[in-house]
Amino acid sequence: MASKTKLYFATDIHGSEQCFRKFLNAGAAYGPDVMILGGDVAGKAIQAIDDLGGGRFRTVFRGTTHTIEDGEELARVERMISDLGYYPWRCQPGELDARVADGTVDEILDALMRRRLEEWMELADERLRPRGIPAYWMLGNDDPPALAEVFERAPWGTHAEGRVLDLGEYVLVSYGYSNHTPWDSFRELTEEELASHYDELFAGAADPGRAVFNAHPPPYGTGLDDAPMLDEQFTVRQQAGQVKLGPVGSTAVRDAIERYQPIASLHGHVHESAGFRRLGRTMAVNPGSDYGTGALNGVLMTLSKDKLKSHQLVRG
Repeated sequence: MASKTKLYFATDIHGSEQCFRKFLNAGAAYGPDVMILGGDVAGKAIQAIDDLGGGRFRTVFRGTTHTIEDGEELARVERMISDLGYYPWRCQPGELDARVADGTVDEILDALMRRRLEEWMELADERLRPRGIPAYWMLGNDDPPALAEVFERAPWGTHAEGRVLDLGEYVLVSYGYSNHTPWDSFRELTEEELASHYDELFAGAADPGRAVFNAHPPPYGTGLDDAPMLDEQFTVRQQAGQVKLGPVGSTAVRDAIERYQPIASLHGHVHESAGFRRLGRTMAVNPGSDYGTGALNGVLMTLSKDKLKSHQLVRG
């Protein structure tokens, strides 16, 4: 049995092709024993690429107009869009707006989400299986629940949601739902409901002190959960000319950490608040997310017996 377990964790890649490839490359770069991808894996938006005919296409992406030819040029632009978490979709001019108007755009987005995630799972099989590195996947609050089927059928890696999984000397306790947000996202529960799920999961851990708690929202009021405050119109509040921040994490997550004292807890959800916080003997981490630039934030943790020997934020 290994005397140490090195864990690599990243989260909130929101559909970014570049970030997922970097996650897989971390297997070679850092040599972890375990790799964990936290929730919010899917992107949020379609980017229309209008077919102008004659092998010419046009798209306006992030304020820049691209008029391009079919072939390598089109593939390059589609890759750029995908790397930043969007789903490129070739269509007739005005077709995306028409789909939004008639209410059928979600069908397209769901299909694009599923296709990309299936391709990612195939790529994970190609990259991680030869190295024998176990990987664990989980949805977050922004991910449509139906995507869980892709993780269940993945050729490599394990769908971790709602399970207590063996990590050798440790166990992984995972749950990807969040507390309620202003956005009414796909997978939200009340704090009471979250607490019930956490209690049920930890009841299945023979020694909670040797658990790694993989919960999507960060613990409330720890500085790992500070996000811009919104008013009733969803406008960011200002104070003295600065964005006003406040805690938006989960009280149920914090209560579970304080009660069960896992060796480490892994969180995401709030992109702006990367860092570590100790709650009793538990080291909680939120690596943050910068997926919109193609950068991947992660954390390396080395566990040894009943102690966390080292912890480090990494960026690639």
